[in-house]
Amino acid sequence: MISKQNFLHLALLSMLAAPAAAFDLVDAWRAAREFNAEYAAASADLSAGQERRAQGLAGLLPQFNVSYQHTNTMPTTPVSASPSAAYSYGVSLSMPLFDLGKMAAYRKGVLASEQADNQWQAKQQQLLAAVVQAYLDVLHAKEALQATAASKQLYQLQLKQAQLQLTVGTGTTLDLYEAQAALDGAEAKEIREQNELAQHRQRLWRLTGLDASQAQHAGDVLAAPPVEASLAEWLRRAHAHSPELRAAEQALALAKADVTEKRGLHLPVLALSAAYNDSRNPASNPLRQRGSSVGVSVTLPLYAGGGHRSQLREALSRQQAAQDRLLETQRQLDEEVSKAWRNLNSSAALLRAQQRLLASSQNKLASTRLGVKVGIRTNLDLLQAEQAVYDAQSGIVGSKHGYLSAQVVLAQLAGMLDEAELARINRVIQSVNER
Repeated sequence: MISKQNFLHLALLSMLAAPAAAFDLVDAWRAAREFNAEYAAASADLSAGQERRAQGLAGLLPQFNVSYQHTNTMPTTPVSASPSAAYSYGVSLSMPLFDLGKMAAYRKGVLASEQADNQWQAKQQQLLAAVVQAYLDVLHAKEALQATAASKQLYQLQLKQAQLQLTVGTGTTLDLYEAQAALDGAEAKEIREQNELAQHRQRLWRLTGLDASQAQHAGDVLAAPPVEASLAEWLRRAHAHSPELRAAEQALALAKADVTEKRGLHLPVLALSAAYNDSRNPASNPLRQRGSSVGVSVTLPLYAGGGHRSQLREALSRQQAAQDRLLETQRQLDEEVSKAWRNLNSSAALLRAQQRLLASSQNKLASTRLGVKVGIRTNLDLLQAEQAVYDAQSGIVGSKHGYLSAQVVLAQLAGMLDEAELARINRVIQSVNER
């Protein structure tokens, strides 16, 4: 009879041994949002950055202060004097009527809050792109390893046949060496691909916390291509939605606001102040005093040792630097979008060419097998034809991965890598399971 402790132990082992559920690309992204520490940190940074707006606005709003003071007096001379207590309290209000520096500080707070939101969107797209790329890398490594394993089995069979034919005198030593070399090459390739698959699985786990062995395979990636658009249209989308370009524009706006703030150091500051005070002191006459005041103060800076002018010159230089960085960001974005657009189109063309190559290689293999039967082709010819087929299959695997990766890169550069694009790529991946 199984004890309760042994039963619980067996139940735990069965749970650990249970296979993990298969997941698709959308599942991987949802898991990453819950698991990834960098994503959680970006969420906290967003919350912190959004407070900059409120902090900037606080400088333009009324400031209220309440004060209270209680004093006990215990005189030592004359001896006949008795201790006394005095107190006072007051309420004051101050509010800027014209302060260019505080207005600029509010503008900087608004821009900093918008910058935090833009950085959050950029981080989100970066994580999404990383998850998609890691997922595709796992699929590519799995399919490449499967193709190599299939070719390895074939080369093992070819080696046995070459050994048998050499024994009975119908084969040559060259056929044996060729079969052995092909098998050794496949085994070396299998080792490399096993290591690459382990590395890609580890990276996908780091991003999502999921068991990468359950990732689904990719189907016909050409069946659901991205929205066709010219290079000019992709450049327009990138200029309208790129988080990197928005960040550079916001950096320039912040630099301009800083210049405005430094110019305010030379301008007068106009402020409204109001106060109410109530005090009681037995040593004063009258015993209690109450009063209120309302006033407007004007502060005009005259000379600050040249520090204000130096700060303005510094701010102007930083504004020019931000302007130059924005221009460089635009040029770099144009270059990267153009490169990604060309990679996308060339990858699609290469994949079609690889598919045609596979078809022709399979036809050649069928003809070579027939030629071996009738004696016009050798076993070496057959081995080379089979190698050509598996090379073409490996080429399709690599081209498929390059085509999907080019889509991800282009969508990210254009600021359009969102859940809708993710769902489209996911439908491509799921198409293999629907056949």
